[in-house]
Amino acid sequence: MRSTQDCDVIVIGAGSAAFEAAIAAREAGAERVVMLEKAPEDQFGGNARFSHTGFRFVHSGAEEIREFIPQIEEERFRRMVIPPYTRQQFLDDLNRVTQNRIDPVLAAALVDRSNAAVHWMRKVGVKWENEKVTKVGDKLYMEPGINIHPVGGGLGMLLSLREIALGMGIDIRYESRVRAFHGNDRRIEGVRVSTPEGEYDMSARSIVCCSGGFQASAAMRARYLGGNTDFVKVRGSRHNTGEVLHMLLDLGAASAGHWQGAHMTPIDSNAPAVETPVMHGGRGNSMNRYDYIYGITVNQLGRRFYDEGEAKISYTYAKTGRAVLQEPSGVAYQIYDQTGIDYFRHGRDYPATMVEADTIAELAVKIGIQPDVLVDEVARFNAACRRDVAFDASGPDGKGTVGLEIPKSNWATPIEKGPFRAYPITTGVTFSFGGLKIDDQARVLSTSFEPIRGLYASGDVVGLFFHNYPSCTGQTRNAVFSTLAGQGAAQLAN
Repeated sequence: MRSTQDCDVIVIGAGSAAFEAAIAAREAGAERVVMLEKAPEDQFGGNARFSHTGFRFVHSGAEEIREFIPQIEEERFRRMVIPPYTRQQFLDDLNRVTQNRIDPVLAAALVDRSNAAVHWMRKVGVKWENEKVTKVGDKLYMEPGINIHPVGGGLGMLLSLREIALGMGIDIRYESRVRAFHGNDRRIEGVRVSTPEGEYDMSARSIVCCSGGFQASAAMRARYLGGNTDFVKVRGSRHNTGEVLHMLLDLGAASAGHWQGAHMTPIDSNAPAVETPVMHGGRGNSMNRYDYIYGITVNQLGRRFYDEGEAKISYTYAKTGRAVLQEPSGVAYQIYDQTGIDYFRHGRDYPATMVEADTIAELAVKIGIQPDVLVDEVARFNAACRRDVAFDASGPDGKGTVGLEIPKSNWATPIEKGPFRAYPITTGVTFSFGGLKIDDQARVLSTSFEPIRGLYASGDVVGLFFHNYPSCTGQTRNAVFSTLAGQGAAQLAN
């Protein structure tokens, strides 16, 4: 006979969203909080394990950011340019990159609660450091709204959150896969758990689902994302395969978000099929190829195919992988001269697949492109670059091209100072955009658009984004909706 256990709150998952929900529930008075993690202990953490985990949130400027990074030397801090990031800026960024498809109620909840949620993380014990900077003269610039990330990146944050959770008496169970839910589209009362030792049932007053997206399932990518996405490389956890999401949809939970959309970025063409944690010999964020604004990108035919300078990297990187995927063989080449390489922020010191040559023609031969075609493409690009506008790495500078069918809107500097480099890239998928529909209290809604009693959700399992997303919004989303979910779950349990 299968055993049955009882607790106050079940949290499904052990990534950043799950830990934040569990800690918030425990803080709010839930006595018995159990986290069920599908992965073994040495692979816990979901996608955050592979990310640097930046946070975009509303803040008042430099002095407020100083609260998070008191360890930075005063001289360096005073050189940092940190203007306020306002509510309206955040909303505008969300609406622009999602093409005004984001749920306005959830967007407002995310923006309005972002400041309090990130400060809550600081107060519970997460330590912070500043983001990567671009140096212009004596000043240090960061992209709007992105100023800090946890010490040690995603893994450092996860280890910190786990220590906090264990210190609060939260029960974390690894290799514990949710195989079924007990309940229906009106109320969820428990789950069936599969472990290496066998199965058991667990009942709870409330459940917070933080099981991640479906991007690690080739079958689900092919079904929902289309366009040969079944063979794209996975940048995050191999365990985010979407079965918990589908169980809840089958029970009558409503769906939301862009089901044919996903966070897809340009990565090294020799990246593994599924990313390996750094502690297991993986290369983590070194696979990213995000310096494309400082050069041009061509396909295997030697032609440019998108605007590399449309906006700052944080507003374009999550959709650029989709553009690469649509090209022949899903492969492209980022081309730079020495001027562009000098501005690298992400790839300067990383081991990378890279080819170098003294001339563009020689470079073309080495990467298998017809030399005449690539030489012509670079020459036409160079001739189109505006010479009357100064280059400015601190923000969109209007230094675009003139007369090209596919423009480069900013940072268009001629490719003319050798030796030249080509970085072969392909597409990496990070997380899927389609998921559960929630309200502004993080309660999961049914297909009748009523809250399913006892069921909350946060993280990548939530459907929120469309087409694209502003970088570092995902972790803020987790903090906002996980604290709401944990508090709501605790109230039901008390």
